[in-house]
Amino acid sequence: MTDQTQKLEKFKQAVFDEAAVKADEIIKETEAHCAEILAQAKAEAEVLVTESKAKADKEHFEASRKAESAGRLDSRRNVLTAREEIIDKVFANVRKKLAAFRDTADYEKLLIKRVSECAEAYPDKKGEVRVAAADMKYADKLTCGGRFTVCENANILLGGVMVVFPEDNMALDCTFDNEYGRQKNGFAGKAGLTVG
Repeated sequence: MTDQTQKLEKFKQAVFDEAAVKADEIIKETEAHCAEILAQAKAEAEVLVTESKAKADKEHFEASRKAESAGRLDSRRNVLTAREEIIDKVFANVRKKLAAFRDTADYEKLLIKRVSECAEAYPDKKGEVRVAAADMKYADKLTCGGRFTVCENANILLGGVMVVFPEDNMALDCTFDNEYGRQKNGFAGKAGLTVG
């Protein structure tokens, strides 16, 4: 080998060594850059997973809460419907019993008693006794010796009497309709059928 060839070989070797060093530096920089990109991507993925899980958990919680709320409302609606059915059945029977009572002699006695009690409560007053159309047959027994006039009232359906003192703008409502309404309105609480 000649001197030229040796020099050329040394130069080639030096270039190859320098290229190998440069290649190692580029590879190390690329590996570091890739590791940095991977770490950043991993962190972003973890954030995305956490956010997605939190969003899914929130959506699940909201859906569960809505379903629970809808279930409670549906239950309450069912209870209210059942309560109304019970009250309607009970008071349909009450109406039947009131209708049957109106066909007895005790009913006539009750009408006379109620009018007499009203007359005693206001002894110096003249008034008007209002009754259902079907009860006009008792009119002559409800005048309290002429103190009261008796007239039909279309609003009285279940029976009883209403004594009105027009001069005083006062009415004593002793009708079954009034008592029926009061009792029906208060029945749910008294019977333990309230919802709460």
